[in-house]
Amino acid sequence: MRSGGAERVVSQLLKHLQNDLEIHLALFSKEIQYDIPSDIKIIDLGQSEADNHLMMLLKLPYLSYKLSRYCKKNGIKYSVAFLNRPCYVNALMRNWWGFKGRTVVCERIHQSAELETYGYFKRIATKLLVRYAYRSADLVLANAKLIKADLEENFTAGKQVDVIYNPIDTAELNLKMYEAGSLNFDPSIFYFISVGNFRKEKNYGLLLEAFAGIKDSLCKLILVGSGPMEAGMRQKVTALGIESSVIFCGRDNNPFKYHRQSQCFVMSSDVEGFPNVLLEALACGKPAIATDCKSGPRELLAPGTDIFSQLSDHFSIEAYGILTPVGNAAVLTQAMIKMKNDVLLRETLQQKVTIRAAEFDIQIIRLEFLKAFLG
Repeated sequence: MRSGGAERVVSQLLKHLQNDLEIHLALFSKEIQYDIPSDIKIIDLGQSEADNHLMMLLKLPYLSYKLSRYCKKNGIKYSVAFLNRPCYVNALMRNWWGFKGRTVVCERIHQSAELETYGYFKRIATKLLVRYAYRSADLVLANAKLIKADLEENFTAGKQVDVIYNPIDTAELNLKMYEAGSLNFDPSIFYFISVGNFRKEKNYGLLLEAFAGIKDSLCKLILVGSGPMEAGMRQKVTALGIESSVIFCGRDNNPFKYHRQSQCFVMSSDVEGFPNVLLEALACGKPAIATDCKSGPRELLAPGTDIFSQLSDHFSIEAYGILTPVGNAAVLTQAMIKMKNDVLLRETLQQKVTIRAAEFDIQIIRLEFLKAFLG
């Protein structure tokens, strides 16, 4: 339960389904960075943080056995898995250890696009494991229509795939937005903000290059998050000569207080699932710019358009934000300048985006998950 989009969804479901179900939360390791209701029973499978990828893979049969014993002892009838390795555990519980309950797996990213970022052997192994896990499940849930299409074409071989979008707890968000923060905002400055884990697929290098291209001393970029790419990002900031304009805020469970005082959210990812950070920005009333990556941004900002289309050489103003091509810093710069200079565009989007975000409120989405889990 470390910081991440899938983890945030799980934390919300725990809170909002605890009155409907007796929930047990199984974790590879008991590292928890989100609030979990006190009456949720936690099973620590004891995966060592020091294990490399091969060791994690080799331990899966034992961990699945350990969890299947726990399920049998506690009369558990439904097993729901988020992210790849838990999905493998679900499949092994059923196929090796005789778990008789209903198994549901929840895909949180566009698998084919994600696999393209892997080396050859990891790509082949992951593809085989995903196919094995998903074809063993009673139900596969995707959090975007484009993900559903990818799973049906490449992974699930006729297995039922349903779409349930990520939820957002708008009531909690509206409270947290007004918490005090340590950052002093200058009313004469235009603030762009980006929130997320500093990982390769998020392509923060692209965002830094695009921001440097604005060449405006009255603009600043706020980065809320942490991760393995942070050292490289800081070096790039120095190399681009934008140290005075980029603010690293670190990881924060409440990015909403930064959203409230910023003018525009920007997401530069190469691949996503259905990005929580983009949805949260809209819920905070912020105009947004996002790369037209697989998947999620198009479905969120441009509903009704062709989910299979992707921009290649220009930005596009859509119903709820601006989409830009993946990996194109120059066009992202143009989109950021457009958003900064076009007051009417920003005001128009501000009036619409919270209405769009309300469609994904947890009180609506929780019922969809509950129905899917119980079958």
